[in-house]
Amino acid sequence: MPGSFLRPLALCVVAAACASASAADAVAVDAAQRASLLAFYAQQYPGEAAARTVFESVPVVGGRGREVVGSVEAPPYRGHGALCRTQRTKFVLQGDGKEARWQEAGMEYFAWLDRGTCRPVAEPVRMLQRIPDTELEGVLLYQKSLLERARLLMAGNTACAPLRARTFSLAAVDVGAAAPRAEERYALVFKSDRDSYARIWLRKSGAQYDAWNVTCPPVL
Repeated sequence: MPGSFLRPLALCVVAAACASASAADAVAVDAAQRASLLAFYAQQYPGEAAARTVFESVPVVGGRGREVVGSVEAPPYRGHGALCRTQRTKFVLQGDGKEARWQEAGMEYFAWLDRGTCRPVAEPVRMLQRIPDTELEGVLLYQKSLLERARLLMAGNTACAPLRARTFSLAAVDVGAAAPRAEERYALVFKSDRDSYARIWLRKSGAQYDAWNVTCPPVL
């Protein structure tokens, strides 16, 4: 499996502060800001096409206030079977007014299923770790049935029980461990309609996956 790392239930010492620090809101920008981001992207990645841009307002890490993060999404491409993939290059807008400048801030990877032409989708699934195509296609294909099985596990988890009846959508796929020294597994990270999260750890038997454990951390 990809890189070994631990994602315990307590992701932050102070859950409320951590949740606040992770909050991101879509933000409307004017044509000039959008054009400036695309121009900067073209300078940094000459010849690379841009399918669309996404803008968010996020809290300043380690500081106060918020800042604008613009992402340029590359055209999607076909993976294995029905799998589609893309990536977003992130940029932070530094400064104000005429002094504002974009600064690159990393890259994120996304995937979804589409047996058609791999068109961009509004909410692709984020890859918190790189995952082989064949494995990823399998866990995405059965996400709904895995969520329904995980609801039974939520009843026995103090943190998850209040979320059991919530409406969820798949936000991310991860690799890690549910507890210290636990076996590394794939995890489906679902986001509820109340901005809470359920991380469903999977167990593989043959070619099939099953919901093995569930944790409900305060953040993605």
